[in-house]
Amino acid sequence: MKIVNVLKKSILITFALIFLLSSTDQSVSQENTEQFEWKSSPPSEQGVSERELQSMIQGLKEHGTAGALVIKNDRIVCEWYSPQLGRTQKHYTASLAKALVGGMSLLLALQDGLLQIDDPAAQYIKAWKDDPTRAGVAIRHLATHSSGVEDAHVDGMGHMELGGWKTRFWKQDPDPFTIARDWAPMKFKPGAGFEYSNPGMALLSYAVTAALQNSPHKDVRTLLRERIMHPIGADDSEWSCGYGKTFTVDGLPLVANWGGGNYTARAVARIGRLMLRRGNWEGRQILDPDIVKMVTSDAGAPDPYRGPGEGPCPRAGLAWWVNSDRVLTQLPQDAFMGAGAGNQVLLVIPSLDLIAVRFGGLIEQDNFWGGMEAYLFNPLMRSVESQK
Repeated sequence: MKIVNVLKKSILITFALIFLLSSTDQSVSQENTEQFEWKSSPPSEQGVSERELQSMIQGLKEHGTAGALVIKNDRIVCEWYSPQLGRTQKHYTASLAKALVGGMSLLLALQDGLLQIDDPAAQYIKAWKDDPTRAGVAIRHLATHSSGVEDAHVDGMGHMELGGWKTRFWKQDPDPFTIARDWAPMKFKPGAGFEYSNPGMALLSYAVTAALQNSPHKDVRTLLRERIMHPIGADDSEWSCGYGKTFTVDGLPLVANWGGGNYTARAVARIGRLMLRRGNWEGRQILDPDIVKMVTSDAGAPDPYRGPGEGPCPRAGLAWWVNSDRVLTQLPQDAFMGAGAGNQVLLVIPSLDLIAVRFGGLIEQDNFWGGMEAYLFNPLMRSVESQK
């Protein structure tokens, strides 16, 4: 009996030590994530031409830029803000939220096995269960603007000028999710074409939220706060999403993922850093690297529109844009980005260990991607290439 008791005590002590060490490791890891701050560096020490970088900033200043942040080799080599913005102030992100909110929440849902990328959307959007016109829509289609769900936008018209269901979507009357689900028509067979679709992205948030009901965090905002933003040290004062609202539809707490975000440049860059490092933050693996790779790789959707007004639009990842076919000719093929109206953009280039954030107004009228290419992407590459 003495031997048995000794063994029992030994086992209990071993388990206690394992628990203590595990708890200590987690607390240290959490402390490290909260304390991280970038250090600044002269551009030349990171292989970046200061002359080219300053030339880029001057060009951006002359084209409606409110703030620009460039990080190379995990060092800030350039950070500039207009008097109206400042480093600690949030700026609207427009459709950059599709990556920051839509893409990141989808990533976590995929990582947790709550849904699969090729699941039928009707599996989560119950009102679609017996709707033959939407039966073929998959999660992948919603995340790549290939669902066929019509956009609530007409070129050259303001949102409140559109009338009908499109204006009601933007007025959130009664709520944008019900409008997207029940009123937005289908323009083509799912997967057969490409149409940028804010309602389609709303339905992605709907589906992700439905999947979250079997997890500890029931809405997208809470999910992002607890699983990403707090672990990477982004305080609640540095970001907000979903127009600051939560809509309850079919008992689901729905948060907008297509727009309605406000972030500081550094909060955006922290997300970029997490993605660049394949989900690792100061030694803590927050995200599955394989899922990070999945969402930032070409998702196989039809070619995006690249005509007048748009320019060299990258291909679709999963709520991110990717340069897989080198349409942005000066950027490396592994570059990925999120972007929104007014050229709010997060650019991440893993092969160069480079992150860039730009806030402001539209750089070039009627040339969304072309303006960013001419005044941000290409000058940024010149600043790196000139030092080789």
